[in-house]
Amino acid sequence: MNNVFRESLKEVKPIRFREPLAETLGALKDNEAVLDYSFIDVVKMAGHACPTVASAYLCCQTAVEKLYGDTVPVRGEIAVTVYGEPDEGVYGVMAQVFSFLTGAAPITGFRGLGPRFKRKDLLQFRSEKIDPEAMCFEFRRLDNGEAVLVRLYPQRIPFPVEKEKQLSQLLQPVIWEAATEEEKRQFQGLWMEKVEHMLLKREEMEKWLKLEERRK
Repeated sequence: MNNVFRESLKEVKPIRFREPLAETLGALKDNEAVLDYSFIDVVKMAGHACPTVASAYLCCQTAVEKLYGDTVPVRGEIAVTVYGEPDEGVYGVMAQVFSFLTGAAPITGFRGLGPRFKRKDLLQFRSEKIDPEAMCFEFRRLDNGEAVLVRLYPQRIPFPVEKEKQLSQLLQPVIWEAATEEEKRQFQGLWMEKVEHMLLKREEMEKWLKLEERRK
């Protein structure tokens, strides 16, 4: 049930996918059914909402919209390359979101049914740094080879300096369970305000999330 979540999170535009594997194995009532993957679904998977999880959701959403246009993206037919190591910064966390949404999996993924539906190794990490200021991710369609490179600049995401400072001051007391109930509420309010600001307002997003088409 999603009624335990903040109402604002329900307003985030979902990402729509077809899931041919589920169709083939009979989980869906209708072939070519469209599944909505919401930000709340991602929160359930990750266990929390934060700017990193929100960034991963937006990277994936903008990439598949660019790749598929007016058609519905196909889960399991998108390869993702993360230009960073799994245990470096938040690359691993973001990769989990990408895997959940697109079906692209690392070495532990589903090997497929005969020649079809392979998810294993569709998510890969590379240590190469394309842009020293950005976190970079490539999303590539398997059916036609078209790809986009997403450049994320977390430091450019707009949020009032005073509120950012308040968050920093409140974070440690909250982590170490030394915060008062009022401080906890204040921290949670500011934290979610930043997440909602990214997902709903998307202010100046063209400055902190850039897409670049890549050749086959």
